Amino acid sequence: MVPIPWFKVDDGFHGHPKVFDLSLASIGLWTLAGSWCAKYLTNGYVPNRTLPRLGGSEAEIRELHQAGLWVPAEGGWQFRDWADYQPLKEDVEAERDAARERMKKVRAAKKGVNKGGSGEQPANVPANIGRSSEEVRIAPSQSQSHPETSSSNEEEVKELKRATQITDSFTINDRMRQWAAEQAPDVDIDKRLPEFIDYWRGVGKANKDWEAVWRNGMRKRQEFAERDRQRRPNRDDENMAVVARLAAQEQAGIEA
Repeated sequence: MVPIPWFKVDDGFHGHPKVFDLSLASIGLWTLAGSWCAKYLTNGYVPNRTLPRLGGSEAEIRELHQAGLWVPAEGGWQFRDWADYQPLKEDVEAERDAARERMKKVRAAKKGVNKGGSGEQPANVPANIGRSSEEVRIAPSQSQSHPETSSSNEEEVKELKRATQITDSFTINDRMRQWAAEQAPDVDIDKRLPEFIDYWRGVGKANKDWEAVWRNGMRKRQEFAERDRQRRPNRDDENMAVVARLAAQEQAGIEA
């Protein structure tokens, strides 16, 4: 089954200082927009054109911005600290690809078992699958009937055993720090480390080289940092002008 991304809401969200004084309408907009971002893997970016479809008004957008839950983005708004609490697009896609590969192998194995005919089993399916108990008792083991494949299967098992799940003891060594200084200078790697470990522990996927996985994650963080730096001057000016216009309209309504 291909994993489905979830929009996560902390159980302390209801009492957070940024949330406590918000209207239910703005909280509803924040929640629906978060669900939309998770569905379409936008990494927390909400285009302006999408907000009316979610029932959002200018007043609710202003509330979320003033509360610090949303920050201006080019052509829309960005959830603050999305990457700290929600799965990122590249991580979800990597998990989906891995799930598809697993299912592909399972289907291939089942297809081989159900073909029948020769009575031979695929190399990655146990010899007793698809056979009667009598056939299992009298059939020679794989190593006996196919000695030339035994060593290759043993090597495959050894290779799989090298893949491990990440542990809390995963740390950033000097080699990794030197790499980050050159390749990801805008990323606070120490701050991101607990998040990296928690995410992969939650996924539960085993990898052979966690340092390589970490490097790939930090490259993505660097890309985000560079993208945000390039967008910031234009998007801040544009969206702050919107906020100022809304405030002026509200003040004009009060005076009238």
